[in-house]
Formats: sequence, structure tokens, C-alpha cells
Amino acid sequence: MSHTAGMDTSGLPVPDAIPSLEQLQEDLVLNLVQEVKFQPNLDELPITMQKDDISIAARDKSAYILRCLKVMYDLSSDVFFMAINLMDCFLTRMKAKQKYMACISVSAFYTAAVQQMQPLDADHVVSISQCRCTADDLKRMSKVIEDKLERAPGTQPITALTFLRLFNNMFHAVARQLHFGDVYASITNESELILRLEMVACDGNCASLRPSEVALMLLCSYLDTAVNQLMNANADTTVNNLSRNASIPPTYQRLKDELMQFAAELREICNISEESFRSTHGAVSAILSKYNAQEQTNKTYKQNLIWKLSHRTAGVLRPSQNFISVLPVIAEHVPSVPSPNKISRKSRKYRRRGNKRC
Repeated sequence: MSHTAGMDTSGLPVPDAIPSLEQLQEDLVLNLVQEVKFQPNLDELPITMQKDDISIAARDKSAYILRCLKVMYDLSSDVFFMAINLMDCFLTRMKAKQKYMACISVSAFYTAAVQQMQPLDADHVVSISQCRCTADDLKRMSKVIEDKLERAPGTQPITALTFLRLFNNMFHAVARQLHFGDVYASITNESELILRLEMVACDGNCASLRPSEVALMLLCSYLDTAVNQLMNANADTTVNNLSRNASIPPTYQRLKDELMQFAAELREICNISEESFRSTHGAVSAILSKYNAQEQTNKTYKQNLIWKLSHRTAGVLRPSQNFISVLPVIAEHVPSVPSPNKISRKSRKYRRRGNKRC
């Protein structure tokens, strides 16, 4: 359940606006009951294309394109995660050809934007996404997705984003009870957490994992990394500042220990086994390691955009597909030397003058 009221400019909830821990626990129980209804299962999809069926690779490529559309239209993360959930749940129930993957994914994005009260122009979405379908095709596919999933209008799916926000508020509430609310707010950034969760959502290997398990593991990993970095930074302080900062590392360590203990209690409430949590940790960590290393995963799932030109403009342009222009290397700290073209022009000029003199 999303709590957007009482948010400051940094994206963090204002301490006084955070619900009580008891209320958050009630919300957790309700979300866990609804979680299974919105849980996709893509284990039946082939990893690579087989017999023109939609594969995990095709699904991941579409997920990255949806993320680009979300950024391009400056929409909320709720739209993106709803679109991913609609797409994955539709692929779970229906078997479709790979040539329809673009239309299915963009239609899911269009549907999510409408349901999140952020409607988009269908013609513009088709033009920007280049999904090779018409606006009418987009609307028809959107209607097919709604009919096959049989969701009531205005239904908000329970996704990993739902649990991430909920767990973040619960951890913040526990920190406030320990009088460490300001410390927790200083080491967590909800926008960074959501950004990492978006990268995980784009990977089909994690699509079939429980949203609550992915969100809890992501938050625990984020806190562990943040606290370790802060403690290492304080360990590098000078001797003169050591006495002044002596109480800071124990504060971080105590907060980390208390929150990890609380996370273990949440695992029991969510019925997450240690083996499953460890497996999820490995899958999510592999994705985040690529993100942290700034590996360009979109090089694999890039979209080849096509420039649409009028006949008049196309007639003026020169074909440049097979043209390669290589600039000469400019040597540094060397007196400028005339280019070969200039030398040849000068030599021809001198020869012409010499012929006139003769």
C-alpha cells in the first residue's frame, strides 16, 4: 500500500507522516493475502526464441523499452510496475507469437497509464515506441489484456514496489522507536531503492519470484551496503577527529543489527524460508552488481529506431550507410604541417606559374 502523503522534496516520508508500526503490519498482512493473485509465472517461457514463441529475451527487451517510455513521458514508477505486471501476467495466461511482443508490452504500458490516471495519446505512444502497430491495434490489445486478466476497473496490483515502500516505512518506524529515525533517513533514499528495483523488474529471471521476497532482500542488501560504507568512512577519520566521531560507528552498527533482526521477523511473517531467501539474494545481487558496475545492459536490449522522413526530405539527403569518414591524427606539441591536400594544391599552382614563365 502506497503512502504518498507527507512526502518532502527528497522523496523520503516525513517522520510524522509515517503510519504506526501496528498499522503497517496490518497493511502487510492484507498485501500478502493479495500477493498471489498478481503473481506471474514465466518459467514456461523459453530463454531464447523457439518456434517463433515469445522468449525471456524478448520479454526483457520489451521491459527495457517500457522503462525508457516511462522516463520519456516522465511518469511515476507506479505506471511502470503496473505495466510490467500486466505484461507478465498476460504472458503467463496466454501463449503468443514473438511478433506480437511489442504490441503487447506497449499496450500494457498504455493501459497502466490510463488506470493510474496518467492517460497518454495512443497515436503518440505508437509513434514514439515504434511498436509497428496502429493506435487502433494498441487499444484493441489493451482491451484484450483487460479481458483476459479479468481485473476490476481501478484495481491496483500488488507488486514489488508495493512491498518496497511498505518495508521501507516499517524499517523507518522501527528506527524511530529506537530514536534513530534521523539516522535511518540519512542513509536511505527511496528514489535510489526504486531505481534498483526497476532494474530487477526488467530481468525476466526475477519475474517469477515473490514480490515481497524481492523487495525485502533488496532493502536489506541496500542497508547493509550503506551502513558498511559509512562505518568504513568513519574508520578513516584522523586521530584528532576520532574522539568526536567515536559514537557514530556504534550507532550505525546497532541500527543495522536491530533492523536485520526485524527483517528476520518479517521473513517469518511473509513465510520466506532461508533457502529461498538465499536463492533470491543470489539472483538479485547478480543484477545489481551489473548496475553498480555501470555495465550497459541496454546494449543487449536496445531498440533500433527508424527515422521517418517525408519523400521531399529523403530526396535531399545523401545516402550515408556505406560512408565512413576517418579524421587524420593530430600530433600534439608539433609545429603545424600543411595537409597533403594543401601541399598538392600549392605544388600544382607553382608548376602552372613555372610553365607561364617558360
